Amino acid sequence: MHWGANSSVAVAVLIAGVITTIVTAIIRRSPSRATARATREGVLFVVSTRMWQRVLIRTVGIAVLPLAVMLLLAAAFVRDPEIGMVIAGAAMLVGGILFILLARGMKRMRLEVTPDSVWSFGLVRGPNEVPISELTSLEPNPGDRFGGILAKTGSSTRFGATRLMLGYPQLIDFLQHSRPDLPIPEGSWPLQGRAVASR
Repeated sequence: MHWGANSSVAVAVLIAGVITTIVTAIIRRSPSRATARATREGVLFVVSTRMWQRVLIRTVGIAVLPLAVMLLLAAAFVRDPEIGMVIAGAAMLVGGILFILLARGMKRMRLEVTPDSVWSFGLVRGPNEVPISELTSLEPNPGDRFGGILAKTGSSTRFGATRLMLGYPQLIDFLQHSRPDLPIPEGSWPLQGRAVASR
């Protein structure tokens, strides 16, 4: 039993590693510039999520919803429904809705970069302007297995991006040239290789 638990963890870690390796290889060979349209004047480039990420998350959400409804209906028509069935159905229903909302939020989540500011659009909140001059440090993004960067003022994170995002190489190039006093962390360089200056 103990061996079985260890082997399950090992298999999960192996699968996660294989997926990370495959996605990284695909990103290295795919286009790096975002095609999303800017919503503001004077934007140099946009940093946005990739369409396949949003489609994958929305598809999972849509696929889970019918299963959740089926479980809840089955529980409703059984005389003595198992509490586990009701909990599983409710959890899947909530999870499916959250996945669909997350995919919608990811579509609007972006950075719009102007010569002296970065406009940060969150999953739900409105755009927030971050003057480049206010940044005090650049740190690796610990919340994503593919890596990324967090731009901070003191201990406050002003905006962030992951290395999977379209426009990420341009963002690193921009930060490198607009704030050369802030070093780019080693874990934050683009998957496509070190950024090349955009002229």
